[in-house]
Parts: sequence; structure tokens; C-alpha cells
Amino acid sequence: MAVEVISLQSQFRIRLKRTLFRNYNLLMLVILAQAFNQCTLEKSVSGKNISYLYKEEVPALLAQTSIFNTQQQSKVLLKFNAADFGKSKSERGDDLLNYALRYKVYSNYSSSEVLDSGKVIRKDLSYFGQDYLLDSLQISTVLGQNYLIECVINDLNGAHRNTQLIDVNRSLRFNEQSLRVYNSFNELVFSDYVMNADSYKIETDIPREGLYSKYYDRDFPVASPPFSTIAPRPFDFTPNSTVELKQLDPKHFKLFVSKPGFYQITEDTLRKTGGTLHYFGVSYPQAKTLLDLVNPLRYLTTNEEYNDIISSENLKKSVDAYWLKIGDNPERARELIRAFYSRVQYANTYFTSYLEGWKSDRGMCYIVYGPPDIVYRSTATETWLYGEEGNYNTLSLTFTKVMNPFTTNDYRLNRSGSLKTSWYRAVEYWRQGRVLTYR
Repeated sequence: MAVEVISLQSQFRIRLKRTLFRNYNLLMLVILAQAFNQCTLEKSVSGKNISYLYKEEVPALLAQTSIFNTQQQSKVLLKFNAADFGKSKSERGDDLLNYALRYKVYSNYSSSEVLDSGKVIRKDLSYFGQDYLLDSLQISTVLGQNYLIECVINDLNGAHRNTQLIDVNRSLRFNEQSLRVYNSFNELVFSDYVMNADSYKIETDIPREGLYSKYYDRDFPVASPPFSTIAPRPFDFTPNSTVELKQLDPKHFKLFVSKPGFYQITEDTLRKTGGTLHYFGVSYPQAKTLLDLVNPLRYLTTNEEYNDIISSENLKKSVDAYWLKIGDNPERARELIRAFYSRVQYANTYFTSYLEGWKSDRGMCYIVYGPPDIVYRSTATETWLYGEEGNYNTLSLTFTKVMNPFTTNDYRLNRSGSLKTSWYRAVEYWRQGRVLTYR
């Protein structure tokens, strides 16, 4: 019988190979685990750059959204800008729209766990030149929890692709998402502000014995500079008036909006929760009236310049003279006017809360600094970066979400003396007749 003899050197080589193989497998497991963790983190919305939400040049396929909560689900109402979609042709030559809608539901911005997801494809929808297209989703939700919906719209006839983040607020039994508002033409109002003094129909999620409207007439000051340490004045919760809404049937009520201000719809006159409807004037969110043109100039003018403008007998002439002065010639002045008031309108669209969007902290920064390059949002904060991430010269602004009974869109800037240089530099850039996008 043959006996195989293995030398000590051969035994050592075998043991070394086995050890290296085990270590290699362990290393691969570590690498795979790290890759998996990285993928998991990337699924969290808080780790994604969402600056696309505030980009002026991006076609907004999804114009507006509205949430209506019922007992065990939330209905997501979607309003699309039909004109921004590509068109295909039917056999008869009619224009057709085609798009895909994908969504994921999370418990909050920091969660990577997908609670629900789905995909909807709409094909060969007739287009006759209408401005808007309506669609909806049904999401299973429960009372006492909040949700975040990441919704992606793909135009199947073109290259456009939009992503929207939709907050579902079910932490309270009765809030703004327990109501739907319709104008006098029975059209759904998607925004939390209206553009006409008129009567509005309020629809509730369940039959209710009665609803009340608390009216507030407040003139809020413009946002103070980013380096200011002046504390905002406390809000007086005493309404200017309170009325019981006319009940049309168990789930429908009539609200009369007669003058600018905001109207909080509540179940009880003693409660501070409910849904709020704002009325800032017929041109809002656009800047069309003389005061719309004058007031935002507070961010660029000195105290003396601003007082001279508002005390002048001809406001329009004074505003034109100001822009001509810093623009140096009519063509550049017109360019400055278009850029500045376009940002005022975008600020009103994005940042309206209990006050006009241009007066808010985010509105102020958006108007003066321009759209941020990078935006990160968590449940409690929103961070804007101007420049490259990690660069020492990058401007960073952090806004903290404020619990506000009238809105879920109230964010306050974390002010700091370190922001003084960037602010004065930005304002001076405008005053030199140049449109600023901060970098």
C-alpha cells in the first residue's frame, strides 16, 4: 500500500491558502454588506439632492398636487401641465398624450423602507389644447401616521421626467388634508391660496355637524437678513372674526372669502388646528400690482432709497427709475426686472405659508441668491447649498421646519453672523446691475 508523505513545507502552503481563502470570503462579505448599506441609504429621500424642485428652467409636468384623507386611505390628486408633454398622433391626426407614473411611499424623509409602490401607464389620452390634465392615486394610510410619497412622471412621447415629493399628513384627525375646496365653477382648488374674493365650497372627509371659519388680517414684515439676530414677533392667535359656515349637506359647507388675509377652517372655535385658505389678492402669485413691485425691493435697497420710493407720488415712475439707475441702461434694466420679479413669483409658488412666499426666509434667499445647486430635506430641516458639496467656499443655508397651526410649509432660516459677507456680496451684485445666481 502506497503512503503519501506531505512535507511540513507543503502543509504550511495548504494552511496558508485556506486562511487566505477564508479571509478573502470574509472581505467580500464586508464589501457586499457595505454596498448593500450604501444602496439602502441612497433609497432614503433625505440623502438625495432635490434641488430640481426649485429649478426655474425645468418643465413642470406635474403642476400641483392635493391630498384628501378619508378613513383608511389618502387620495392623491394630480394636476399636470398638459402643454409641456410631448404629443403623438392618432390615425386621424389627433394629438395624444402618453405618460408613466411611478410612486414609492415612505414613512418619512429619513426612512429607506418602502411601505408601498406602484406604476401606472396612461396611453393615448386625447389632447385638445387644454391647459391641464387631471389624474389620481389611491394610497392606503392610517390615522396617526405621516407618509411621504416620491412620485416620478415620465413623458413617454418626449424626454421630460419630473419627480415630486408629496407629504401626507395623518397625524391629526382633522387638518388641511381632511378638506377639499372648490371654486364657484365647481373646480378643485389645488393650492392653499385663492385668487378671487368669492364663495367656495368646502368638502369634508366625513359628515360633520358644523364648521367654523376664523379670519385673520395680518400684515407680516419681510424676512430679516440672514445674519440678523432680531427675533420674530409673537403671533396673536385672536382672530379678527369667527363665523359658522353655512352647511349645504352633511359633508359640504360654504365659505365666503371677502378680503385679503387667511381663513382657518376648524371644527371648534377653541381649537387651533384645521385647514387654512389664504387670499393675497387677485394677481397672486404673480407680481403685478404697484405694491407687488415695490415691497420686494426691500431686499436690495437702503433704508433711504426704500423710503424715497414708497413716499413718492408716482410709485411706478419711482420703481422704474430705481431699476434704470442700477441697470444703467433700459435693456439691462428690463433684464433685471424680468429676473427679479420672476423669482418673486417662484418664491410665492414654492414657499407660501401663513404669509406670502416672497416674505418668507426661503423666499428671501431664493430671490437674492437664486435657486440652490443642492437641496437636502429631512423631516425637520431643509439645507441649501450654493456651489459644490464639500467645497470650503460653498454657501450653506439651513432652514428648520416650524410647527405652525396654519401651514406645514413654514421654515425658518438658522441665522448666523457668518452669513453677512455672502449677503452683502449678493445684494451688491444686484445693485451693480447683474442678475445673481450665487456660486
